[in-house]
Amino acid sequence: MDNSQIQQEIDRYDLKEQRRALMLCTKKGHKGADGDLKIMTKLFMDYGFLYKIKIDKTAKEMKKAVSEFRDDINRSPENTSCVFVVITSHGHRDVIIGADNNCLPVKDIIEPFGDELCSKMKGKPKVFIINACRGPEEDFGVPLYSAADTKPSKKAQSTRTYRSSRVPPCIDDMLVAYSSMTDYVSLMSSVGSHMIVDIGEVFDDSATEKEHVYDLLVKANAKMVMRDTTKKVVMTIESTLKRLLYLERKTGAETTNLEKKDECFLL
Repeated sequence: MDNSQIQQEIDRYDLKEQRRALMLCTKKGHKGADGDLKIMTKLFMDYGFLYKIKIDKTAKEMKKAVSEFRDDINRSPENTSCVFVVITSHGHRDVIIGADNNCLPVKDIIEPFGDELCSKMKGKPKVFIINACRGPEEDFGVPLYSAADTKPSKKAQSTRTYRSSRVPPCIDDMLVAYSSMTDYVSLMSSVGSHMIVDIGEVFDDSATEKEHVYDLLVKANAKMVMRDTTKKVVMTIESTLKRLLYLERKTGAETTNLEKKDECFLL
C-alpha cells in the first residue's frame, strides 16, 4: 500500500461495523411513493443496511419512530458504523407533514442523532435524505437568452436572504440532502420522486464504490437539474462530514429488514 492509499484510508470513515437505516414514507397523496420504496429498499439491500420502513405514520408517530430507531442503536451490543434516515413525504419550510396532516420539524429528525443523545454514533457518519416539498414556490427555469442582471423579485430576494442566513444543525459528521431549495416544491412521477429516482440510478452504478457519498449526491443533483421537464428542482446539500464516506456493497445474509412481518414493503 503506497502513501496515497494509506492517506485515503485515514481520510475515510470506517464502515466495517453494522449499517442501519430508517425510512419514513407517506403514501397518502404521494403517487411516487411505491417507486420510492422499491428504490430505497434495493439501495439498503445492495449496501448491507439493517433497515426499518414505516409507512403512513402521523407526525407524532414519525417522531417516535426516529427516537426508537436512535434508542435501538444506543442499546445495541453491536456497534453501528453508519446511519441513513430517509424521509419521503409531504412538507413545507423545515417541516415534514405526517399522514394526519400535522407537522414534524425537520430538526426533530436530525437532532436525536447528536453526540449527547446518540453517543454510539459519535464520530460516525449520519446521512439524512429529506424528500418533501419545502414551500409552494415553483421553478420554471431561466431561458438561455435571459439577461443575467435582471432584478430579482422581492420574494426571491427574501428567499435568498433566508437561505444564506440559515445555519445547518450543529451535529458533527452529518450530511443532509433536501429534494429542493427552501420555499420550493419537490417533484415526482408515477415511477418515484425525482430525487429518489436519480439517487437510485447513481448509487446503482457499478463505479459507485469508487466515489464518496457527497459526490454521488452531487451527480444525482445534476441528473435532477438536467431533466427535460417544464418545472425544475435542485437538490440542497448540507454537510458537517469530517471524512470521506465511501459505501461498499454488502449483499446476501448481511442485509436484513428488521420488520419483515410488520411493515416490510414487499417488492
